[in-house]
Amino acid sequence: MSPRAKGAGGRNALGLALIALAVIVLGGLGGAAFMLRPPPTDPDTLCRTDAPLAAHTIILVDATDRLEPRHRRKLRAVLAQERARLAQYDRLTIMRINVRRPQEPSILFSKCLPRPPEQTNPLFENARMTRERWEQDFAGALDGALRSAASAGPARASPIVAALRAVAADPDYDPSISRRRLVLVSDLLEHDPQGYSLYVSGANYAAWRERSPVGPPDFSGVDLRIVPIDRPDHAERQAAALERFWPAFLSAASVQTVSTDPAP
Repeated sequence: MSPRAKGAGGRNALGLALIALAVIVLGGLGGAAFMLRPPPTDPDTLCRTDAPLAAHTIILVDATDRLEPRHRRKLRAVLAQERARLAQYDRLTIMRINVRRPQEPSILFSKCLPRPPEQTNPLFENARMTRERWEQDFAGALDGALRSAASAGPARASPIVAALRAVAADPDYDPSISRRRLVLVSDLLEHDPQGYSLYVSGANYAAWRERSPVGPPDFSGVDLRIVPIDRPDHAERQAAALERFWPAFLSAASVQTVSTDPAP
């Protein structure tokens, strides 16, 4: 074989090798890009549609009576703390007790936390814009909760138990979710003018149970955080409620764990 033929054969072999290498590299990049594609999500909640929800935190705010500045500072801190606990695609819901419709707490915010921009593929999504929109919506919900808490006057009722029933019945908070967390921000003074009230002397769980044949909601597997709102004018009633009503109520509701923040 002539030297020219040998040279041509060598160049052809080198060219084929380079082409094969390029195919491998491009295939690898394509595979990596495919792996980095974001999972499909619901446009409203930003929750994944290809996998069940893994974790859901509900913050239930009792603003049936006015929250003082110290209470509102506490509420802001609590929401920031719970927001910081979220992992990717965990869902956070902020609800406010609704006196007019106790069975339907007002939903101020309910979305899953999107992935951070540094972990996403810009070829498939504008992760920074998505994250910024989530943060803006969260901040707006926080401001809305604080405004309503600041403007509320003494309410004719404080239907805490009815709101807890609504939380337990929420289809987005069912027991199939592996991690469920509930944060109750309240003075814990249940009051129904037509029914049971913790403002009555001697009120306890047994008395409530006699009036409520249905019993407490089922919170099996739920981790509960209680954030008490102090009411200096009703400090004795609050202490009695924490001793004689809520421990028995939560035990009957099968709450998994209970932690109580110190009073403001």
